[in-house]
Amino acid sequence: MAALELDTTALGEPARGDHAAALAALAAIVGRRAALGVLALPDDRAPARAGLDSARALDREIDPGVVLGIGGSSLPARALYAALAPAYDALAPRSAGMPRRILFADNIDPASFGALLERVDPRRTLWNVISKSGGTAETCAQLCVVADRLGAERARAHIACTTDPERGALREVARVRGWATFDIPPAVSGRLSTLTPVGLLPAALAGLDVAGLLDGATRMRERVLAHDHNPALQLAAALHAHHAVHGRPMVVAIAYADGLSAMLEWLGQLWAESLGKQGRGSTPIAARGAPDQHAQLQLWADGPDDKVYVFLTVAARGPDVAIPAALHPDWQYLAGHGLGELLDIELGATIDSLVARGRPVARIVLPRLSAEAVGELVMLLEMTSLVAAPLYGVDPAGEPGVEDGKRRALAALGRGHA
Repeated sequence: MAALELDTTALGEPARGDHAAALAALAAIVGRRAALGVLALPDDRAPARAGLDSARALDREIDPGVVLGIGGSSLPARALYAALAPAYDALAPRSAGMPRRILFADNIDPASFGALLERVDPRRTLWNVISKSGGTAETCAQLCVVADRLGAERARAHIACTTDPERGALREVARVRGWATFDIPPAVSGRLSTLTPVGLLPAALAGLDVAGLLDGATRMRERVLAHDHNPALQLAAALHAHHAVHGRPMVVAIAYADGLSAMLEWLGQLWAESLGKQGRGSTPIAARGAPDQHAQLQLWADGPDDKVYVFLTVAARGPDVAIPAALHPDWQYLAGHGLGELLDIELGATIDSLVARGRPVARIVLPRLSAEAVGELVMLLEMTSLVAAPLYGVDPAGEPGVEDGKRRALAALGRGHA
């Protein structure tokens, strides 16, 4: 089976990073494997089985599933769903045997959340409430609204909670009200929870290949632990070197497959919260090819040389869409090609243009948009952020800047003091 590939040749030889320092950083992270929890996740198949069992037991009339969560309680699941569920699935007429749709209510804007409440049938919707702490203000507020509309009896069949195994208000409420619960391992932070029930339960509800995700993550973990040709070590060292040595404090990640765009939103949180501490860290920027060629490429190619570019794409896109006879002579050069072919040509041209101007470029290529490849990518991005943390001299765990904002918001609501 083809494996994910990382191409760093266009990052420039001097900027590939200090290999010894990166090896020491990897050793430091592996030494904390119990505390961080990520490396053990592919071996524990029980959460995947629990999610699959729950999905099989759920009435097929239940559609959609709605994830109530924010940040690391929503982005991991959304990344998996966007990558592996059929595109524009929400627009397809529903018929027997079709995968269940998953919606993500990850904000408390009353205009959008109110519209969601009006458009879904509460008798046919499963609400998956995700909060590790059990006290996330936005999610708890949404849950109060949903539970009130469902009523106590219906809520028991239509609410499932993903939270800490023992602690927190959400766990307590679920226990008292008889709601189904799924456990987030205590050692795993939200941004690293893709391979826990945070990501796997919505994936199972949508009929995605959760076993394949874990298989792919296992394969990448073994590549990382083998040290030789370790893609996470290579990428972390190069990105840090470009920042520390060459003054490039921004990482632009560009997806040349729409299914990977949500993955980059999750990567933004993963990179920012893991590294942005004590005045250190680099800034993640998510972009989408080909639209951002028309919106951002001018800056990338001709603006300040303060960025590193990481392109994500797939080698085999699946069936192409042929471009038929041109409607105008000026468009004749398009006829006979395919949309995927055009996108790949634009990808190559964009990379060549940046490299010609001395911009540093890396490329991550998935063999295809499969569960195994996505599992590999998840583990690669997680381990890259973790290995980068010691290089920056920060602890990847915790997010003190976020906690301060939470405290101030709660104080304004009358709970505690800012």
